[in-house]
Amino acid sequence: MTDIVSQFFSENFYSGFRITQIGFDQSGSIIIIHLEPPEDYPDCPHCHGRCTVVNQYRKRVVRDSSILCKKVILEVVYRTLRCTHCNRVGTEKIDFLSDNGFRVSRRLEMEVIEDLERAGSIKDTSERTGLKWDNCKDIHKHYLKSSLYFDLGDASILAIDEFSIRRGHIYATVVIDIRTRRVIWVVYGKSVAQVSDFFKKCGTEGCKQLKAVAMDQNAGFAKCVEKYCPNAKVVYDQFHLISNFGRMVISAIRIRLSNQCEENGNKDAASLLKGSRFLLLTRNSRLPDNRRTKLDDILKFYTDLNKANELKELLPEIFQSTSKEEAEKLWSAWYKLASESNVEEITKFAKTQNENYRDGITNAGIYHIGTSVLEGINNKIKVIKRVAFGFRDFDYFFLRIMDAFRGKPAFA
Repeated sequence: MTDIVSQFFSENFYSGFRITQIGFDQSGSIIIIHLEPPEDYPDCPHCHGRCTVVNQYRKRVVRDSSILCKKVILEVVYRTLRCTHCNRVGTEKIDFLSDNGFRVSRRLEMEVIEDLERAGSIKDTSERTGLKWDNCKDIHKHYLKSSLYFDLGDASILAIDEFSIRRGHIYATVVIDIRTRRVIWVVYGKSVAQVSDFFKKCGTEGCKQLKAVAMDQNAGFAKCVEKYCPNAKVVYDQFHLISNFGRMVISAIRIRLSNQCEENGNKDAASLLKGSRFLLLTRNSRLPDNRRTKLDDILKFYTDLNKANELKELLPEIFQSTSKEEAEKLWSAWYKLASESNVEEITKFAKTQNENYRDGITNAGIYHIGTSVLEGINNKIKVIKRVAFGFRDFDYFFLRIMDAFRGKPAFA
């Protein structure tokens, strides 16, 4: 019976080697399989002639996949052979062992890769396979490095944004192809020098094929696009512009008015303004009737907030325009209204946007794109980070991100 089992395993799992002994360790929890090479001699790896002289016998101890919930250790005896044709020494090839320097069988290596490709955590994979945490990570990292590489492809419409990877304002930058939702590149940091590396990797021809890049109002990202991509348009994201308006204008006015009410002893009015933050920031059309009535009462009493609310409602129309000319016309009208509002927060915001971001805002009339797709990917990246309970190896983390977002077929 033992001979039948040995023959089965030799033929199906340990091709080219024969099992000479199967035993257990002292605890009985580990199966030890002793393997020896065949009697015939392999071809020389250098000249492919037949090696006939054994130079040395060696032994390699490696891990294999578990059998019946027991760990399996292989003790593989192999030979270094001297070729009589070229007189060089070579090691015989062992097909069932990993070629990547890991002391595991090829079968166990694939189990680790397949398990982690299902978005599993390294901790769970380590417990299932019995390998150390670091070994599982290194096996998967090596696989990802061999299968993932920088490739701009035919991407012409990109989105770029940063996401937090650690507390203390530690960020990474990610670039995606908007059409296919493919993560093209991830790098540690968000400085101009680090983002410039992406465009350098694209090369001159790659930069020429880019037509538009969506981003938040990050001056560094815009400078990189202008420097390296002569044909690309910077398009600022609608959500970030409206969010900045809400934070820098509406919230600033609300806090100012609330403080004035407290100084005048009107605590009820101050409390009402403090509790109306989300009411004032929400699009009016999305408010239910009871909330809309409450908003109208506030806007009737505070003219500064009323002016800010009207300008907030007009901003999305710029991003719905169908041409650069129409967007420029709408922006000019919006800027004129903002400048004539005589509200310090509004005029200051409008001046800054007009001087520094006007072109990127009105380019929305040409390309109706934004960073919404990328924001969704960033949320999924956070899930990957939570499943892994954080990452110590950022290179491996970035490879996991690229692996998770390989892209979909381009849509029309």
